[in-house]
Amino acid sequence: MKFYDPHVPEHIEYPRMLLRQILDDAADHFPGKTAVFFFGGRVNYAELRAQANRFAGALKGMGFQKGDRLGLLLPNMPQTIISAFGALKAGGVVVFFDPLEKEEELERQFNDAGVETLVVLDLVLRRVDKIFPRTKLKQFIITGVKDYLPFPKDFLFSLAARGRGMAVKVAKKPNIHLFKDFLLGTSAAPSSLEASSNSPEDEAFILYTSGTSGPPKGVVLRHKDLVANLLQAATWIGEVEKGKEVFLSILPSHQAFGMTLAMNLPIYLAGMSIHLPQFEMGQVLSAVRKHRPSFFPASPPMIESLSTYPEITKYGVSSIKTCWSVGKPLGEEDLQNFERKVGRKVSEAYGLTEASALTHANPLYGKRKAGSIGLPLPDTDAKIVDVGGGETEMPPGEAGELVIRGPQVMKGYWNRPEETQRALRGGWLHTGDMARMDEDGYFYITGKLGKDQK
Repeated sequence: MKFYDPHVPEHIEYPRMLLRQILDDAADHFPGKTAVFFFGGRVNYAELRAQANRFAGALKGMGFQKGDRLGLLLPNMPQTIISAFGALKAGGVVVFFDPLEKEEELERQFNDAGVETLVVLDLVLRRVDKIFPRTKLKQFIITGVKDYLPFPKDFLFSLAARGRGMAVKVAKKPNIHLFKDFLLGTSAAPSSLEASSNSPEDEAFILYTSGTSGPPKGVVLRHKDLVANLLQAATWIGEVEKGKEVFLSILPSHQAFGMTLAMNLPIYLAGMSIHLPQFEMGQVLSAVRKHRPSFFPASPPMIESLSTYPEITKYGVSSIKTCWSVGKPLGEEDLQNFERKVGRKVSEAYGLTEASALTHANPLYGKRKAGSIGLPLPDTDAKIVDVGGGETEMPPGEAGELVIRGPQVMKGYWNRPEETQRALRGGWLHTGDMARMDEDGYFYITGKLGKDQK
């Protein structure tokens, strides 16, 4: 802890609150603030809450009950937030799926999660059509990119889609609902949602991860896990002005880092998210020049691309004051190039879906060590144990398995009691990652456990 930045406390007080409350708080205090910017379209916090409330009411109107699971097959877009927080407001559990996942694996995950209602992007609907007869899916809520584009971009997008053979015709059936129509005719008032009240210990999100072995497993994250990690991330950042920050939200929300840092954290801070479904250099630099983002949760390939892009300084990248890099370690040259051009340090971080994402990060202002994932976040215990029994703590400098304990750790794997028991032992999450810790308490990932070591 002696290497923590001065603003980072040793301990955080965690309120007993539901994740959905962060949207209500933002709408209460910053109703007119733009919440999401999406290719020219804007949704402010008052509108975002109202539409989430309407979505919740519409779900309940078709029989959705507390504890039911809603599937999302969407990229980063306003509909993702509206659907996710609408389902939470209806007392449900949100299951995130990767829109680019193979059809066979999507079929397996749909059945594993037992989802009966799916919100799906129209551009991937054909892939779902092929597999849905072999799933439990009954209801479809279909949306498109143009739904939240301003005029004339929505019209031009439709023309371009037709010209490229990408236009989607949606059949008129009782179990198929168009997203915008789905929101009509339901109240934006929260009174009808009071009976759907959850507890912080209840399940909120399920995200699929490959983990250490076997097919992807559903990681069950509770409201309290997600709220704890939000507060840990916000505390690590330090001084921010709620209602003023701008996030470049490219990390996908179906992945834990994107869900926490690019979707939930901006809402918690009542910031504006610039949603981009993928990293495309022209779009990214245009967004930076126009909106001057202050926060950039990134993957190493994004930073590597920006670090070598010629004349990047002309696009106003110096507005970025906090940049997270989550994933494999950055090359020293890429790190230095990016930091020289942006004028800010990159905080290389680590985490995993089973811990709501973040568990470690390098200080934003203090001592950073090249190749290190940094220090455990507040209230996060981490140690290196032997790979044989998994109980003997290894001395500094020696490699072993990284195990973690903290308020952000998952409830367990969906319908996988044996695998949950293997991963959560004695209150510690066994990550399956080989690592070492130095004398200062900085951690370094060195590899993965072998099959014979698990």
